[in-house]
Amino acid sequence: MRDLLAIFWLGAKEPFKKSNYTILFVVLVFVMFALFTLTPVWTVAGNTLVYQLKIFTTRDYAVLLLLSGLSALFITMQAYAMRLRKNVVGLGETVGGGLGALFAGIAGTAFCASCLAPLFVIFGIGFGGVVFVLNYRWYFVVAITFLMLTAIYLTARKINRVCTSC
Repeated sequence: MRDLLAIFWLGAKEPFKKSNYTILFVVLVFVMFALFTLTPVWTVAGNTLVYQLKIFTTRDYAVLLLLSGLSALFITMQAYAMRLRKNVVGLGETVGGGLGALFAGIAGTAFCASCLAPLFVIFGIGFGGVVFVLNYRWYFVVAITFLMLTAIYLTARKINRVCTSC
């Protein structure tokens, strides 16, 4: 367990030794937070940013910040790992992981059926799926957080050159 945390910590802090990755991380946190907040505003007719911000609770803001931070950390670490290897062989994995993180964050931060339904329609998931996700929303947030931490850990292994197949 100690080695696991050491790999995680060393890999996560490595990109921040250079200021441009720190700036990238901060910008990405704001971008991800804005995307997670504005998606319901864009997808629900008649919804405004002011109303959306009013209906969020403190717990909702905490979830938004957590998932924004994890998504930004993952993308920053992937960018650093790609630069470290000096090739773009894993670009598809990085883009796929980034889009997965974005979708997971949006699904985890959707707090109403009218916010989640347009997103799920794109993937062919019916209203029953929306109701299921909303009923078990906090389980999904925990699962999404765990999956994001796993992705960050695997990226940390790549940065630390622990993973031989990476």
